[in-house]
Amino acid sequence: MKSKYLLKKQFLFIISIILFSFSCTKINQTTFYWDETGCSDPWLDFYTADTFSQEALNNAIRDYLLNENIDLISLSHEYDSSKAEFCLACHCKTGKVFELIVPKNDKRKMKRLGLNQFDLHFYQ
Repeated sequence: MKSKYLLKKQFLFIISIILFSFSCTKINQTTFYWDETGCSDPWLDFYTADTFSQEALNNAIRDYLLNENIDLISLSHEYDSSKAEFCLACHCKTGKVFELIVPKNDKRKMKRLGLNQFDLHFYQ
C-alpha cells in the first residue's frame, strides 16, 4: 500500500515539474517579414557570391543583420503571387517574402532597418 502511495507521489511530482517548466517558458522571439525587391534590398551589398544561389542570399541576409547587431534565429521564404509586381524598377516586389525570426530584444532595431526613399521596411 505504501509503495503505491510513493509511486503516485513521484508520478505527480514529475508531472508537476514538466507542467511548471512549460508554463515558465517565454517566447523571446519575434517574426518580421520583408518583401523582396528587384534590386533595393538592404543586404545586396553583403552578397559576395559570383553566381546566384539561395544559400548565398541567406548568408547575405545574415551578414547584413549581424552588421546591424541583430541576431537571426531563423530565416525562411515563400512565394506570394499577390505581392508580385510586374515592373522592372528596383523597388518592384518579386513576390518572394522572407520570414526572419529574431530575438524580441532586437525588435526596435528591426523596425528602424530598411527604410529608404521607396518606403521599404521590415514589417510584422
